[in-house]
This record gives sequence, C-alpha cells and structure tokens, in this order.
Amino acid sequence: MAEKTDVVQRFEREAQAAGRIGSEHIVEVLDLGNLPSGERFMVMEFLEGEDLTARIKRLKRLTPQQAVPILVQVLEGLAAAHDAGIIHRDLKPDNIFILRNKAGRADFVKILDFGVSKFSALDSDMSMTKTGAVMGTPYYMSPEQAKGGKIDARSDLYAVGVVLYQAITGRVPF
Repeated sequence: MAEKTDVVQRFEREAQAAGRIGSEHIVEVLDLGNLPSGERFMVMEFLEGEDLTARIKRLKRLTPQQAVPILVQVLEGLAAAHDAGIIHRDLKPDNIFILRNKAGRADFVKILDFGVSKFSALDSDMSMTKTGAVMGTPYYMSPEQAKGGKIDARSDLYAVGVVLYQAITGRVPF
C-alpha cells in the first residue's frame, strides 16, 4: 500500500511541478483527476518527435552544432524550474523530448518527468524524500546527490554536463 501511495504522490507531484513552472520548455499538464474506478489520470500535451536517447541512438552522436541548441533550451527550461524553486533531480536524455516542429521552430525541446523533483524549502510540506534518500538516475547524478547529500540547482546543471558529454560522444563519461 505504501508503494502505491508513493506512486500516486509522484504522479501528483509531476502535475504540480509542471503547472508551477510555466515554461514553454516544460511539458504541459492539461488535466489531473480520478476515474470512476478510483485510478488517477493525467492528461499532458501531445508531443510528436523523439527523446534525446532515441536521437543519440539514431545518429550515434551529435555534433556540437546539433547538441548546443538542444541543451540551451534545456537550460532555459531548468532556469524557469529553478526560479520556481523546483529542482528536477532526474534530468537525462530520456527526459528531454525533441519536437519536430513547434510554431515554426525545428527541434523544440520539452523537459519531461518531474515526478522525483524537489521543491524548495519554502514548500517543505511537498517534500517527497527523507534526508539522505537518493533520487535520480545514477549516471546523471552529481556527487552530492549520489551520496544522499543536500542538493540544489547545481545538481541539475551537473546532469546537463553529463547529457552534453553523452550527446557529443555517444556514451556516458563513467
């Protein structure tokens, strides 16, 4: 039962985080509710394209000229999240979605999956993790995050560096 509760909390947290940020580079949550059966649902904007993982697999690696515009958009989305007091904590190529076209702009980026995000200390009632708990994907974690230490926006920036390295070389650094 506790496991289901954690899943529901992460589900609701993702909707709250996306709604709070208000950036064009964050996937938009359109609705959140309950089905008659009691199951929760989330309606998100329709995205047509591929995630960065698929792009890297397809191209083997990206040139700096291909990678930089994508990562600049990721940084813009993260800046908005950080301004809203939200740390993503699980930024990785799977959570970077590249739209084929949005309003005439090719390779438009949306950041996905704020389910393990961390809200600022001002919103301690929304905290999902116990002190020392490790959340995220190991390859992309900052050292302090991997150790279960205190993290801030710099942990997301560390993940961006790992993603950039992977995009350009086709592999993670470690």
